[in-house]
Amino acid sequence: MTDVYDVAIIGMGAVGTATGFLLAEFTNVQSLLFLEKENSAGQIASDRRTNSQTRHPFGGELNYSPKVMKAIKRYSDMIPSYANSEYGRGYDILRRTKSAMVLAVGRNEKEYLEKKFHDTVKPVFPYAELMEDKEEIAKLEPYIVRGRKKEEKIGIIKLQADIVDFGELARSFEDNARRHQDKKIHVRFNTRVERIEDVSNGYKIYIPNSGSFSARYLVVSAGSYSLSFAKQLGLGGDFVAFPVAGKFYTSPSVINGKVYTFQEEGVPFAATHADREWDGAVTRYGPTATPTLMFERNRPDIKEFIDNLDPVLLDTVISKKAIRNIMIKNIAYSVPGMGRHLFWKYEARKIVPSIAYADLKPAPEFGGIRTVGINKRTRELKLGEFTLPEVPKDGVNICANMAPSPGASGCLGIAYKNVVKITRALGLDFYDEKLTKVFGTMPS
Repeated sequence: MTDVYDVAIIGMGAVGTATGFLLAEFTNVQSLLFLEKENSAGQIASDRRTNSQTRHPFGGELNYSPKVMKAIKRYSDMIPSYANSEYGRGYDILRRTKSAMVLAVGRNEKEYLEKKFHDTVKPVFPYAELMEDKEEIAKLEPYIVRGRKKEEKIGIIKLQADIVDFGELARSFEDNARRHQDKKIHVRFNTRVERIEDVSNGYKIYIPNSGSFSARYLVVSAGSYSLSFAKQLGLGGDFVAFPVAGKFYTSPSVINGKVYTFQEEGVPFAATHADREWDGAVTRYGPTATPTLMFERNRPDIKEFIDNLDPVLLDTVISKKAIRNIMIKNIAYSVPGMGRHLFWKYEARKIVPSIAYADLKPAPEFGGIRTVGINKRTRELKLGEFTLPEVPKDGVNICANMAPSPGASGCLGIAYKNVVKITRALGLDFYDEKLTKVFGTMPS
């Protein structure tokens, strides 16, 4: 006999576990199933080795509009609220950095930085400061001034930022959900979902060896595979997945916090930044952003690659100048031998002028895959997270979350939107007052 649940969640990264936590803690859901192909939560995109440990936006992502930046900030601010509450007690989730900034080098970049400061950053982050004095900047980050040519002008936007272990965050969500022993909450690790079927009373989920589960509502937060699962249910036909590999370099520890350079508006890839590693042992530089055939780091999936093939992928990279230039540059940075030298010369030294070539090392232990959604009709690259179906439909009880960067930063916000849909669809109660005590009033 197939086990039946109110809600089943595929994928136990930050978004999937946050959805389960909110359901268990703030609704009267009676049964909940987590399915994860790894042996614990937060092992893929949420693992701190695969991301920059940044809680976005802290004001350093100048490719966002003020509207988008404000929306992401509201949801990312839920993370410190959670970490500092009774739910986060005992977990090493969040640490404040000693400094955070966006760096401009040269007259053109400084002019651009000043414009973005007034138009984009200051309206959302009133504590942000625009600074040009090298001596003052050196008090924050000595190594971005040391060794720089006297005639080279620089400027920064000074900000505040946290570093987050999103894997630890995901595991804390799981633990807090499991504490509800009055409810049927089951977690299945090492369980790969093979396919999903739409049935009369919900969804049937098939796993290897002829096993299956049923759920009245389905949440898919399976990283790069979310779109593929959604298409099994007739959703997302207008989209194609664009997997991008992020790789890093490291040096001895020279950065106190986070130093971002700026990226173009509308481009969903972070420009190179330098970050203090969680334990302070090294400074990490990156990520590079290169197209890849893989949907998961070091795990080629030929079937998924073939199923996702679409002329839109190549056309988008070729026809969009900004995307094409970024791809070409980052592909060059990945070429063995030459790539390291180019990255040192044009990226690392822009941030830390005195860094020695011998001190910059490839860091294969860091990096991961993020999948950007491309609208096949408009050729638009989706900037950040989106959920399928994009418009709720009667009888379609599914949330399929595509959540590349800054997805983990907004995990609680994405989960909140999921839970609003779930409670309405299943006629459940949402304990809004209890949630407001922890996270404040949520947007309608």
